Amino acid sequence: MVLLTELRGRLSAAVADDMRVRDQVVCENLRRIRLGALLVLPIFIVAAVLLLPGTWQAHDGAVVSWKLAVGLTHLASLCCALVIAVLAHRALHRNPAGRLGRVLPVAAAVVTLLIGLALTLFYQWVMPKTSPMVVTALGVAMLLYLRPSVSAVLFVGLAVLGFVALPFTQHDPVLLASGRISALVIPLVALMFSILSWRKNTVTILLSRSLAQANATLAAKQVELERLAWHDGLTGLCNRTEFMRRANQELLRALRHQHPTSFLLLDLDHFKRVNDHYGHPTGDAVLRHAADLLTQSVRSTDLVARLGGEEFIVLLPQTGLDAALQCAEKLRFAVQNQPLSTEVDGPLFITVSLGVVDVPHDSGADMTATYAAIDRALYRAKEGGRNRVEVGMLQDGFSPTEPARLAA
Repeated sequence: MVLLTELRGRLSAAVADDMRVRDQVVCENLRRIRLGALLVLPIFIVAAVLLLPGTWQAHDGAVVSWKLAVGLTHLASLCCALVIAVLAHRALHRNPAGRLGRVLPVAAAVVTLLIGLALTLFYQWVMPKTSPMVVTALGVAMLLYLRPSVSAVLFVGLAVLGFVALPFTQHDPVLLASGRISALVIPLVALMFSILSWRKNTVTILLSRSLAQANATLAAKQVELERLAWHDGLTGLCNRTEFMRRANQELLRALRHQHPTSFLLLDLDHFKRVNDHYGHPTGDAVLRHAADLLTQSVRSTDLVARLGGEEFIVLLPQTGLDAALQCAEKLRFAVQNQPLSTEVDGPLFITVSLGVVDVPHDSGADMTATYAAIDRALYRAKEGGRNRVEVGMLQDGFSPTEPARLAA
């Protein structure tokens, strides 16, 4: 009872797997039919050429009948292979999952098995040979992926037809008995191979899909890891390392093209009070809110980054001091006049202090000196009462007693 239940479960799983891969199997069958039909064309041509021309010269009636029957069978097989190849090509390019695409593999299997049976019957006139049935039955089993129910009907039908039809061409009792045994065994062996081939193909397709999905997931995670390596996880802005890399590149480009570059350094005023009074989740919301306001208030060519804590920095390419001051005031007003809406505490107003510095293209300053100057300007803005803008001078950044805090 347990064995039957387990067998029933496996069969149900196999049927479900077959439904998942059916369209892909149809396409693969059509490609195999087209290729297989083209490959057997030379065989049919050679057989027809060798057998048919000499039939009228033979004196033995049995030999004439055998050559004529076998030659005409190969000639008919040639025509069938051409038609099947054309139909398979048409189905592949028009609608592989349509009715033609689903019926053609079964039709090709039926035609192939009938050809093998016919050749086997004709060979019985001159020799007890069943190799045509072996070749065609195993060829269908290995070439086409047929569902077990379809395979069972085809191969059992072949066995019955072979068993019934052999006496029409083989009259020797001993050879007839041997041929009938072969006619029963060959289709059953082919059926076993067909089922195994079908199941192996189904499992292979499902495994390849799982592998492709796993690779896609891995690639997406890799992209996400790369993004996190260069971006701040809380705000989505560039992080310190990425900003330093791009800022240094921009300073080199500014030197080459001889245009100024400006930087803004921002610090949220009294941010510690926000965390202490409202909690760290609200503090995180304030940081995200400030990041959104900064991003929305600058140009698409500007770069906003979070250096850490409540400190942000903005790169303004091709921007002089006057334009940088205007941008700084714009950012200050944007943050001041757009409070964060909270469900519990209502609107939460915040302000920022800013330091501004412009870097002429011929100054020779790098990011270390630039950050030292802008950091000093931000310090003056906070000492001067906060919620204000102060301008820094590059020479402030070369003091050996004030090393820059921005590390690469």
